[in-house]
Amino acid sequence: MNVGEIAKQWYAENEPEGALAQTILRCFFSGTIICRPGFLLMGATCWTDGKEIFMDRSPHNCWWIYFWATEKGTMSSYDLCLEAPFALDFVAFKRRGKTKIIAWEQLYNRDIYYGRNAYVDAK
Repeated sequence: MNVGEIAKQWYAENEPEGALAQTILRCFFSGTIICRPGFLLMGATCWTDGKEIFMDRSPHNCWWIYFWATEKGTMSSYDLCLEAPFALDFVAFKRRGKTKIIAWEQLYNRDIYYGRNAYVDAK
């Protein structure tokens, strides 16, 4: 299964109809889509005070990660940050319905663990 199929399957199981198309368009026009063989990252820049995300404030100091997948199974947070086009002060993502905001420099010492889910079980 390639990363495109993983994204399609995950969005079909966890998000409402049309959410994948909305995310792709949002990242295409105001964010970034990094797609390499065996890797997909969709994200956008935003502003945060370290506790809350604001998409309409600037200057942007945070990467909001909408979705990422790899055929390798797991990936350290450090490896994931190396894929970003440039460094910002924070990285934010949603996990189990809660927004997580982590300082960029802390990601070098921390791994994002997803447990048993579509990313690992896809193989």
